Amino acid sequence: MVRYLASPIPNANGPHVSDPRSGEILESDINWYHNVMTLLRNWFFVQTAAINEDARGVQFKDEVMGRLIRFVSSHEVGHTLGLPHNMGSSVAYSVEDLRDPEFTKKYGTAPSIMDYARFNYIAQPGDGDVALMPEIGTYDKYAIAWGYKPILDKSAVEEKQTLDSWILKHQNDPMYRFGSQQSGVIDPSSQTEDLGDDAVLASQYGIANLKRIVPNLIEWTAEDGKDYEDLDDLYGQVLSQYNRYMGHVTANIGGVYQYYKTYDQEGPVYTHVDTDRQKEAMSFLQKELFTTPEWLIDQNIFNKIEFDGNLERVRNFQERTMNNLLDFGRMARLMENSEINGNEAYSLLNMMTDLRTGVWSELNRGRSIDLYRRNLQRAYLERMEYLMTEKQSAIPARFRSWVKRSNIDVANSDIRPIVRGELVTLQGNIRNAMNRSNDKLTRYHLQDALKRIDLILNPIAKG
Repeated sequence: MVRYLASPIPNANGPHVSDPRSGEILESDINWYHNVMTLLRNWFFVQTAAINEDARGVQFKDEVMGRLIRFVSSHEVGHTLGLPHNMGSSVAYSVEDLRDPEFTKKYGTAPSIMDYARFNYIAQPGDGDVALMPEIGTYDKYAIAWGYKPILDKSAVEEKQTLDSWILKHQNDPMYRFGSQQSGVIDPSSQTEDLGDDAVLASQYGIANLKRIVPNLIEWTAEDGKDYEDLDDLYGQVLSQYNRYMGHVTANIGGVYQYYKTYDQEGPVYTHVDTDRQKEAMSFLQKELFTTPEWLIDQNIFNKIEFDGNLERVRNFQERTMNNLLDFGRMARLMENSEINGNEAYSLLNMMTDLRTGVWSELNRGRSIDLYRRNLQRAYLERMEYLMTEKQSAIPARFRSWVKRSNIDVANSDIRPIVRGELVTLQGNIRNAMNRSNDKLTRYHLQDALKRIDLILNPIAKG
């Protein structure tokens, strides 16, 4: 049954109860929270309004919302039938295919409706009548057949050979791939809320569409007699979508692909992301995030929704990705990749050097450093201090069965020697740059940065 819940929670789910002896589903239902409509409005608006007039507003036509509800309902029915989330599905499609009306009308946005492949944020104006959302796809029909199609005249044990043959038949076809949901992203090809086979290109298209939405937010949320609550809400949705793109790209740095295999299948299960893709991801972060995203800074919006907050907001979402990038587990994988693949790998030292030179690029050019960049550089130093002083936190016992991460003894690894080396190099670069700037605030900032670095490298001096 579908159970309607008069609740402000923006969600829906499809739980089921199974017989632990056989896996047979004994009972299932769909919990449908009223406020899921707000969630759908927000997703559809921020991901498609740049190309879709039906999404430009705070309240959709009944037929539009009805179609969105059908999409979510289909996903939840999949859960009631026993299908888990398949976050590795959407990578089967190339990014450019998602701009093709013929392809998307035939295949939707992913081969499985059980992925969190929401709406087509990749399609650009002028692409034509592209499909905007997933359908029940190739993988879903295959998985239901695998789980439910009768195999006559065979025992449960004897069925396994037939079931295995169905898997092997499609073993190299990405349309049939399953990728599990991750509590911490190690495999960048199995992420939530992403589309396509190239996170950098997909995110570039996504940002291009967000740049089209922001100048129109006031117009698309306007209604006489109404305050600016919806404008505030949907500007926040733009920021959230932008942050998703940063996460999708960051996951490629230190990422490891996982492709499930059995003994009768060739090739590795785990493969490190290739060096070029990791370098491309770092370049993207420097360009789209660490270089101040001025297109997000719209005073015409701010003077209607807040009396202050933009400076800290920009710092916070830059700092969030910075800390995600400088994660102990990610650093552990970069070091292991370097040890396994040698000079062909994108090493921790490569990543740290690229990060430092990008975040502190003004030093080599003798430029003044504006407030947004000063905040970013202080966030960098705060994280470097964290890396020098903290250890990897313990996973709470109740989460250990499902949280996956790379574990490392930080104090006895190469992390702190590399961090120390980067700080010493930065120290020298700042000293060389200090007298080249005519901007007083820039000089004060660099003096402060030198003191902060000294306190990190010589903590006894704090007393």
